[in-house]
Amino acid sequence: MINNHKSVRWRRIFSCNLLFIILTLPLTAQDILVTGKVIDAHLPISGANVLIINTTNGVVTDFDGRYRITAKPTDTLQISYLGYTTLTIPILNRSMINVTLQEDATTLGEVQINAGYYTTTDREKTGSIARITAKDIQGQPVNNPLEALIGRLTGVDVVPTSGVPGSGFEVKIRGQNSIMGGNAPLYIIDGVPFDSQSLGASNSSLTIIPSGNISPLNAINPATIESIEVLKDADATAIYGSRGANGVVLITTKKGKQGDTKFTINSSAGIANITLKSDLLNTAQYIEMRREAFANDGIATYPYDAYDVNGTWDQTRDTDWQEILIGGTAITRKLEASVSGGSERTQVLLSGMHQNETTVFPGDFNYDRISINSNLNHHSINKRFEMVFNSAYTIEDNHLPSSDLTSNALWLAPNAPQLYDDAGSLNWANNTWTNPLAQLEGTYTSSANTLIANAVLNYHVLDNLTLKLNTGYSNTVLEDQRHIPHTIYNPAFGLQSRISQSYSHQAQRNTFIAEPQLSWSFSNAQHSWQLLLGTTFQNRKEERLTLLGVGFSDNSFLGTLSAANNLRILNENQLEYKYQSLFGRINYAFKKKLFLNVTARRDGSSRFSTGNRYGNFGAVGAAWFFSEDLKLPWLSFGKIRGSYGINVPLSCLHPAFILLLCQDTIFNSYIYECEAFNHQGFQFLRSSWCGAFPAAWPDYFYAP
Repeated sequence: MINNHKSVRWRRIFSCNLLFIILTLPLTAQDILVTGKVIDAHLPISGANVLIINTTNGVVTDFDGRYRITAKPTDTLQISYLGYTTLTIPILNRSMINVTLQEDATTLGEVQINAGYYTTTDREKTGSIARITAKDIQGQPVNNPLEALIGRLTGVDVVPTSGVPGSGFEVKIRGQNSIMGGNAPLYIIDGVPFDSQSLGASNSSLTIIPSGNISPLNAINPATIESIEVLKDADATAIYGSRGANGVVLITTKKGKQGDTKFTINSSAGIANITLKSDLLNTAQYIEMRREAFANDGIATYPYDAYDVNGTWDQTRDTDWQEILIGGTAITRKLEASVSGGSERTQVLLSGMHQNETTVFPGDFNYDRISINSNLNHHSINKRFEMVFNSAYTIEDNHLPSSDLTSNALWLAPNAPQLYDDAGSLNWANNTWTNPLAQLEGTYTSSANTLIANAVLNYHVLDNLTLKLNTGYSNTVLEDQRHIPHTIYNPAFGLQSRISQSYSHQAQRNTFIAEPQLSWSFSNAQHSWQLLLGTTFQNRKEERLTLLGVGFSDNSFLGTLSAANNLRILNENQLEYKYQSLFGRINYAFKKKLFLNVTARRDGSSRFSTGNRYGNFGAVGAAWFFSEDLKLPWLSFGKIRGSYGINVPLSCLHPAFILLLCQDTIFNSYIYECEAFNHQGFQFLRSSWCGAFPAAWPDYFYAP
């Protein structure tokens, strides 16, 4: 009997458990997969948090702002991102939920802004600082960080000098700051000044890259950038002294983050065409215009060399030369990979990128770039010692035609002859025109290697007293060549390789900087103080050499200048620039509503004249957060700010450059002695001009 009772009890327990499992299975099966995309007003938000309320389940949006999360139909999602209003959205049995986040003005005090030697917030800043982040950059198909600034920041004018890959940009912050001293801002990459002046030469690049403006910032992979801040007014830039008089562009790269090792790979491809072509005349309109022009001049019989209207060229032929010469499709292929992760004390990030981009010109021309970036963060157990190391190495190879075909596409007559004859050779149409494709016989190649590295060491002596050492090194090497074989000319001229030319240009720049700093802070319920004191030691060396070789036994030797019959030095210079300064900053805040910022810097530079090696610069700025005092229901954020400062650009010519200017002006036919002298605190250069130049040629002013 006892055994029977036991067996009945076990059967009941088993039946109850089985019934429970059966009843809970349908509940588990009701979980659904919710997907969607998180964006702001225009672009996807990468890194937004998507959580299920009252649970620990959550995910982070990917590069494209997309997310996938398993939840119950009755759950509620919470979507948040720094600087945006947090949203709570009931799922309501939906499998797709797209979310648009709105910027939150009340979080302006949370977003940290890099102001160079210190950080601030939108709420507390007293100067004019504009900012874009990785979220803004990743939605743009850009190859150069400067491209990401176009049209996005007020007062920042970015204009590309050419449409070919690898070319440069002209950047002006708040308009024209100087007539002859230059307008280029100061670029700081992870604390290291990066000279934006091109190392290229106009002799070697000619029209394909105007004025040899090859942007050194092509070495920066936009995908590795965390943020770009632009300092625009005197209050924001004064702490950089004379170097920052034209504005400062601060580029901060991405850092490793704590967590499990994460591997990411991205592959993308894109195409580009000329979207806005000039509206040109067709053949009928063009010939009518030409005939009318001759008639206006009283010419009834067309000249023998007016091939377009005198019947030599086919007057029924109609060609859109823009479509033929610059109407190709440029293809961009990009592969990026990164690995990151680390412990609470040490984090690592390693990333790499390969890019290939073609051109719209006919022919096989392309731009190749390989970049490798690394970051290491570490702090001690007691967090008093901190270290950050960043490095970036980039290799660029550019292969372009020797000249730009855009002018040909705009100026050629629409009834000009065909490019190729029946045999597939270049068509010279009985010597009646210059075939534009003959320029493609010449080539332009350039290669650049760039290394940027910096280390930041912090030691917290006290909780509010920190010693900091920022050191950095950059090295850029550029080599470019332009080959002009005799085959670019009409064979009817009977020319041979003895008139072929080859330009070779080599340049190198090294920069080292060290900046010891001491910072102190204090705050209580009403008052907040921040003090900064530091000094800068910078040294830069630069070398340039441009050669021209003329006359070769064969065009296959154009890449070997030693094989030229005549070799000329077009430009050769060496420059060493030394810079030393002392800077300081005092920042005061009262009740987090009234802010005062005072900065000062004393610069010493080898570019200044002998009697004026040092200059003093400074600024004062103030801001009042008045909306908290007024407490108006319709006003969420209101601030008044103003600043005043004194700054002078440090972008004048160096004495070494002026000596070479004397030489280059006459194409190095002769070398003149240049005499430097001082007058009323300014240094001038006097040279003995002769030949075609007037004896009263004005002296060259080069440094205040």
